[in-house]
Amino acid sequence: MKKITLFLFLLLSLNIYASDADSQYKELIEELRCMVCQNQNLAESEAPLAVDMKQKIREMLESGKSKNEIKQFLSDRYSSYILYEPPINKQNLILWIAPFIFIIILSFMLLRRYIK
Repeated sequence: MKKITLFLFLLLSLNIYASDADSQYKELIEELRCMVCQNQNLAESEAPLAVDMKQKIREMLESGKSKNEIKQFLSDRYSSYILYEPPINKQNLILWIAPFIFIIILSFMLLRRYIK
């Protein structure tokens, strides 16, 4: 009886680990952009490069890499364009700041016009 209980416990724990790896895999391929299609994520794309990238992501997850390590590897290899939420750095700083600058300038102009 103890052997059966131990076997069922091990089987259940392996199933939980597999479902966790599968959920991480699904999250990653939905968060990364296909470099060929450029308007689709990897989950939607069937381009040969996307298929290779999905296989590489699965291999990296199986080897124990975290989501952040995988994203860093892919962004180093394919640039930060592959990420739907790119990090703030020197290359795209103007893209993050420009909307706020535009709102400030527009508010100043409208306020000035209203005062006159």
